[in-house]
Amino acid sequence: MSRRTSRAALFTALCCFASTQVVRAADAPKNTPSKAALPGKAAPAKDAPPSSGAPPNKDAPPSPDAANKAEAARRFDRGLQLFNESDNAGALAEFKQTYAIMPNPIVLYNIGLVYAAMGRPVDAVDALSAVVGSAALSPEQHEHAQSTLTDQQARIGRVSVTTVPEGARIDVDGVEIATTPLSAPLRVAEGSHVIGAVAEGYAHAHKEIVVAGNADASVSFELVLGQNKVPANLTVHSRTLGAEVKVDDKAAGTTPLATSLSIPSGHHLVELSRPGYQTLKQEIDLGEGATGDVTLDLAVDPGSLATNGADLVIDSREPNLEVTLDDERLGLYSAPLRLPKGAHHLRLRVAGYLPYETDLNLEAGKPFVLSPYLMPTPETRQAHDSNVRLHRVLGWGGIGLGTVMTGASVALVVAGGASKSSAQKDFAAAEFDVTNNVGDCNGAAAGAIDACNARVDDAQSRVNSAKTEQLVGFVGIGVGVAVVATGIVFLVTGEDPHRFDAPKKSQTDGPRWALLPGPGQFGMALGASF
Repeated sequence: MSRRTSRAALFTALCCFASTQVVRAADAPKNTPSKAALPGKAAPAKDAPPSSGAPPNKDAPPSPDAANKAEAARRFDRGLQLFNESDNAGALAEFKQTYAIMPNPIVLYNIGLVYAAMGRPVDAVDALSAVVGSAALSPEQHEHAQSTLTDQQARIGRVSVTTVPEGARIDVDGVEIATTPLSAPLRVAEGSHVIGAVAEGYAHAHKEIVVAGNADASVSFELVLGQNKVPANLTVHSRTLGAEVKVDDKAAGTTPLATSLSIPSGHHLVELSRPGYQTLKQEIDLGEGATGDVTLDLAVDPGSLATNGADLVIDSREPNLEVTLDDERLGLYSAPLRLPKGAHHLRLRVAGYLPYETDLNLEAGKPFVLSPYLMPTPETRQAHDSNVRLHRVLGWGGIGLGTVMTGASVALVVAGGASKSSAQKDFAAAEFDVTNNVGDCNGAAAGAIDACNARVDDAQSRVNSAKTEQLVGFVGIGVGVAVVATGIVFLVTGEDPHRFDAPKKSQTDGPRWALLPGPGQFGMALGASF
């Protein structure tokens, strides 16, 4: 996980791949960030820097086939996701694999910027030096590369190592990287390092040295002839990250150790310590050429958490998160976790979602808020999408059907009211003629009374029919409104269609590094957000 940087820290890269060829950075939109400030102080390297690979061929690489392009795009997108989740190591692996599939100076340029964000200036310089003069970089990118390269070079110290006798194997922080005599000083990140030397028949020697940026340092060893020709090998296992390993009270590196320790045969005392934890020691006897293992898992020191602890807050909308920290299961998350400062590895599991893992670096007294994006399993997403579609169909169908029913029923009520009014007028007129024996209802005319009574009955029948029509209309209105309400209920109670959408950015306390997608089929930019 990259160290936090100052507010001035910002550096940007853009990598875009077109459908058949690499798009040059000059084709990027004009509003692409083009000015970069220097990154913040990098963390001391804990292991020797691996080679960043040979510089890319200045000639344009051949166009990859469709399968390689698809693989490169998939790995690049995965790298973006991992970086937004603060998994720098995982993101770096994906970007390097993208470069292996699709060699391009801009991809190597981005790899150099990731190394800089991780506090690995030696690797950053190796990568950026290979591309800083490439024509594939736009003027803005060239400026970013040059300024970052200059800053990272200032963070590298040079260590000259001499041994008596020569031919000794030299290791830095537990990683073997050279053999004396050295052709050139070792390049290391500024800070504290443990330099080791061992030769056949001699005991393994260690010295701790502090190296300043852009400065020279030297260390010499006069190796002591061992009692045995063949040294023993000791492997130290621990789920506690960043703990200092000592063998016979001599510094031997920090966990996790990249390789086993080569030590003389005999009786040894192995010690593991880290602030916030209880120190643990274990004795071991190793014979000539023997291989031994010790496992030291440190327990948290509750008394030190007040001063050397930090609160981890997991902000997730998914309940029942099962938390595993540094390979130790802590159970379901229910409240902020008080943890020792420093490095930790967090793993989250919840039913229906893929496992989530990330590396954390906690600062004493500063709460760390983690907002993880939990990716659902295909089965969970399919069930969610089916639920959303069903509620939408039932909801909008009910609203549409209810609206039609209500409209038709209102029309029926209006028409019935007009018919009833007309029939009531005819009924009143016919009844008046019959009652008062006037007009064509004069009793002197043969059959007049029967005709008038028939007219009264017809008018009364029309009145009753109109009332029935209105009653049916009112009932229809009620049913239509109920159907509309039911449709609204279906829409409201359905699952959020955007529930599983990936957040635009993860939210953590304080500044963080973030990867931002660029234009084209896929691109990249590195920056700091606050």
